[in-house]
Amino acid sequence: MSEFRSTVRAFANAEILPGAAERDESKEFPAHLMRRLAEQDLMGISVPEEFGGLGLSTRAQLVAVEEVARADAALASIYTAHYLGLEPILVGGTEEQKKRWLPGLASGEVLAGFALTEPDAGSDIASMRTVARREDDGWHLSGSKTFISNAREADLVVLFAKTDPSAGFRGITAFAVPKGTPGISYSEPQDKLGIRSAPTYTVYLDDVVLPHDAVIGTEGRGGNIALTALNRARIDVAAMANGIALRAWELGREYASERKQFGHPIFEFQAIQLLLGECDAKLVASRVTADWASDVKDAGQDLRRAASISKFVATEACFSIVDQVVQIHGGAGFMRESEIERLYRDCRILRIFEGTSQIQLLTIAGNAPSIRSTEY
Repeated sequence: MSEFRSTVRAFANAEILPGAAERDESKEFPAHLMRRLAEQDLMGISVPEEFGGLGLSTRAQLVAVEEVARADAALASIYTAHYLGLEPILVGGTEEQKKRWLPGLASGEVLAGFALTEPDAGSDIASMRTVARREDDGWHLSGSKTFISNAREADLVVLFAKTDPSAGFRGITAFAVPKGTPGISYSEPQDKLGIRSAPTYTVYLDDVVLPHDAVIGTEGRGGNIALTALNRARIDVAAMANGIALRAWELGREYASERKQFGHPIFEFQAIQLLLGECDAKLVASRVTADWASDVKDAGQDLRRAASISKFVATEACFSIVDQVVQIHGGAGFMRESEIERLYRDCRILRIFEGTSQIQLLTIAGNAPSIRSTEY
């Protein structure tokens, strides 16, 4: 695993990190870097070999996500959105659908997106208003989605709609929507606080017609597929947080070693050492927790609690670490030209998307064991 990390880090240092600040300023989608990730065989790390992936562990996938996020959180957001988009096919698709879509997704030839959130349906997905009606010529979809990553750039978007509006959660169905499908339009890229070169959109569906076999898995199973995919993706978000936190810690160490006050590098002052020591402890705990959750996933066990713990611990720790490193930088950390300023903006979304920190705590509380054992 260390050799794999070294390879990805060398690539990220050489090709991703140098232009991250410029991409943040221009908000330009980094298509060339997504192609380079594909050329590095990083787009289907944990996808089984029979479907064109590398068939490696989730821990290996976390390493790649972490290293990409360490170099550019916005690129990591696009990257993890791709994995989120392929998860519904991997966990809920038929064998035919897996064979049709997964090889292209795993190779990076096909970029994925995931369209679940609506203006009035965030964590409460059962309240979604997008509907799909079965007609002789296929499924007719109408409605809208918002905050959708990769929506306009993706070659395939997994989109969720109500096929039985009266059935609530059990009336949701997942659909595979290829790029260029008529009836779909997009807002301008949304203007965000951070991860600015990772565009998100509002997506409008005006009587979009999909073939009957566009349903992923079976009708009415979309809610379960969505939540299963999100649980698996939350570990990727934890790795993204850990990558940002790792870069912040590096910047804090570097600045504290170079910045002098009272004739000494500020790293020699106990106040700074206390900040850096706390950052180090939180980062190690977050990475260990993410590895534990990835092992739970690969063992095929119930992932809900472990995924939520890993996301909550990592994203909350990331925000704390970045904030403390801004403190170490003092006024310099508040300036736009400072890298830590960009990390401060980038990391804030992690406590919101793929389920807020409060949603994670509710999931953790609802799935905690009644009797504590030697297991976590």
